Amino acid sequence: MSSAHVVVDRPGTYAYHRLQRTRPGTCWWRPLVVGVVALALYVVLLAVGGVLVLVAAVASGPGGTDTLAALDVADFTDPLAFALGMLTIIAMMPAVLVATWLLGARPVGLLVSVAGRVRWGWTARCLGVAAGLALLLNGGDAVLAALRGQAWEPQVTATSWLLVALVVLLVPAQCVAEEVVFRGYLVQSVGTWLRHPAFAILLPVPLFVLGHTYVNLAMVDTAVWATAMGWLVWRTGGLEAAAAAHVVNNVTVFTLGAVGLADLDLVDIGPVSLAVSTASTLAYVALVEVLVRRTGLPTVRVVRGASPAAAPGAVGAAVGVLPAPAPPSGSGPVTAATSPRP
Repeated sequence: MSSAHVVVDRPGTYAYHRLQRTRPGTCWWRPLVVGVVALALYVVLLAVGGVLVLVAAVASGPGGTDTLAALDVADFTDPLAFALGMLTIIAMMPAVLVATWLLGARPVGLLVSVAGRVRWGWTARCLGVAAGLALLLNGGDAVLAALRGQAWEPQVTATSWLLVALVVLLVPAQCVAEEVVFRGYLVQSVGTWLRHPAFAILLPVPLFVLGHTYVNLAMVDTAVWATAMGWLVWRTGGLEAAAAAHVVNNVTVFTLGAVGLADLDLVDIGPVSLAVSTASTLAYVALVEVLVRRTGLPTVRVVRGASPAAAPGAVGAAVGVLPAPAPPSGSGPVTAATSPRP
């Protein structure tokens, strides 16, 4: 193979979107192969899941097959449709993780963050910030509704409790799965080919928008949110901040929908809702930025002495730091470092 097509790992500082380049022998086509393998695994998982559901329906008698035949997969107020819809999305995560383990950067945890693992303390901080904003936003909405004489009146039934339980059990995994695919695999794939983080942040956004059934301003809102989360992934060096916001948002919406306080069939929003949503997204980004600066969170990965070879462009210059010098002899450690504050 021509050396022009080979991305050789080398000592240097790597931003999140460039982490795939740290694997020895990484080639330009490797992310594409990872994607093909992940897609094949995903199809297999869906097929196996479909067979299991069909067998369960047949085993339960005529009523089970009738229920399955009449199932509206778009009706998230139906516990069965909700569970199947969430599991269909969740299946993306093991498919991508296994494909990355087989062909992607090592360790597989590099798909999560520059530390090669979930940074749980940082995740907890981001969850706290996202939950606080969600409480403020929805609390304000409830107060405004009460002032207009339209006080919130939850409709709690046995089905509602079942839906809430499914939300708590499945929605966090659904959100993480989407982050692993759209802000993990896709961002790092683009970063393998293109150095500047803007490409890695923006190019996956249309795919994320098209993955939802929204129209008009709701699509704009989704694009704004996806862009902001992509920037946070690059800025914080991992998926935790975006995943925290995603989990809190979806758990809140689906829980409110389960008790009749949110319309789960909504596909569009008005200008005011778009403005409020954009403001809350920017507020979250700003608060996370403050946390990054105060905690000194490692946001890039420093590889020392990974290989004697050197390929132009392997250093993540987009983060604005110089490559770390290699130790005098032998292979030094791989560490995480904090990017300089602008």
